[in-house]
Order: sequence, then C-alpha cells, then structure tokens
Amino acid sequence: MPGPNDANQRYHDRVAPRYDEIYRGPRWEAWYELSWDGLKPHIPADLRAPVADLGCGTGKYGLRLAKSGYNVTFSDLSREMLEVTLRKAAEIGVETACEFIQADVVDLRELRENHFALAIAQGDVLSFATSPPKALREIHRLLRPGGILVASVDQTYAALTHYAEKLDLDGLQTLIQRGDMEWLAREKHERFPVHTFSAEDLQQLLAKCRFELLDLFGKTVLPFKAMEEAFADEARARRILALEKKLCRKPSALGLASHLQFAARALEK
Repeated sequence: MPGPNDANQRYHDRVAPRYDEIYRGPRWEAWYELSWDGLKPHIPADLRAPVADLGCGTGKYGLRLAKSGYNVTFSDLSREMLEVTLRKAAEIGVETACEFIQADVVDLRELRENHFALAIAQGDVLSFATSPPKALREIHRLLRPGGILVASVDQTYAALTHYAEKLDLDGLQTLIQRGDMEWLAREKHERFPVHTFSAEDLQQLLAKCRFELLDLFGKTVLPFKAMEEAFADEARARRILALEKKLCRKPSALGLASHLQFAARALEK
C-alpha cells in the first residue's frame, strides 16, 4: 500500500542527479545569498558544535559548513539526494566530518537527542512534511537547549494567483482556510501535499512547539523569476538584491514572498 511520502520520495529521487543544474544561474545565486545572509548570524562560533542539515537535498548549506570545519549530519527522505551529497562531500574532502542518514523529518530517531547546536531545514522541508508540527517537535528534540533552527517554508498567499487564474475556487478555499495545496510535479504520480504558511500561522506554530522566533523575512518579495533576464547583468543583479534586502523584513511585504525564512531558538524542554 502506498505510503504518505512515496510521491515525495519518488520525485526527489528522480530529480536528484540534475537538481543542482535546475537551481543554477544568477537568479538562484542571489536567492542563495539571501538565504546564507539569514543563516550566517546563527552559525556557532565553536567549530566543535555539531550541525544537522535536515532535508539536505544536495547539501548546499551543510557542505559549506563542513568545508569550514564543522561536523555535519545530513538527512533526507531521498536516498538519491543523499548519494549526491556524499559524492560532493568526497570531492571536496570533507566526507570524514559528515554523517549521512536517510530519514523523514517527522521521524528523526536515528539522530542524537539534545545534541545539535544548529539545525538547518532549507528549501521546503517543513512544508513537505506530512505533519509540520510533528517535524518541529522532532527538531526541537534534537537541538540542545538554546540550539537554533534556520528553515524556510512556502508562503500561503504566493499561491493565490495559481488558483485564481484557474478559477479553482475549491483549491482557493482550501489554500486560504488550511494552507494546503499540492506540489505541481509534471507527472501526476509524483504530486504530493504541501502545507503553506502565512507569517502569522508560522509564528503561532513555532510558539506552540516551544521555539522563540529570532528572525523572519520573505524570500523573495520581489518577483525574481519575472526579472530573470536582468540577473544576467551583474550591476543590475546587485541592484535588485539591494532592493530585496530593503523589503524582505518589512511585515507588510511578507505576503508577497514566495517563501518565508526564519531563525528560531529551542526553548527548554
């Protein structure tokens, strides 16, 4: 009988070998710069502090930290994503500082409890989880008291246009009332549920799961995809990024963002 994560895993196993190529180019470099800027203040000063890259994909963030000297545990639902990350770790000579565990973010029992100083869950890890509250409770369990989670999620109101243009009122109602939609993979058998978050819903969930919100910003407020041509020119790309950085933390602008990135501290158990 198909499991709740089969389509999710099937999709990510298929795209893993070309995932880095899909998200390559000047527009995505600007995206990653914003993401790293939000992560950087929360990187532990002590290189001995253990880090977890959860739903690591091809290891974009965790490998950068491993290269700097941190011990990083990588986990992902997709075995093929982990294989790509392992190969990249070997190529840059950091595989001995890394651990690789295939795991669902709602069941991280193979990772050490009260151990990690920093957990990263970039991309759509929490949005793709079958239960975002359960995933957050699992991450809280892994973090030492005061440990930091830096993650990003899909933002609800970015999807309004998709349903409005199709005149799909049922989908629109589900999105608005529950934040639920579907990952729109080309192949129907690879589609799976996605949970989106408004800024308010995200803040409430973090508090419920015993996290203190430290930072929250939109990623991105400006429509980078529509502006892709401009990113080919370095001067224009820097100008767009500077404008984005002025906008992305304005509370009134968060509803325009495709994603929300946050940093949160784990409160005592």
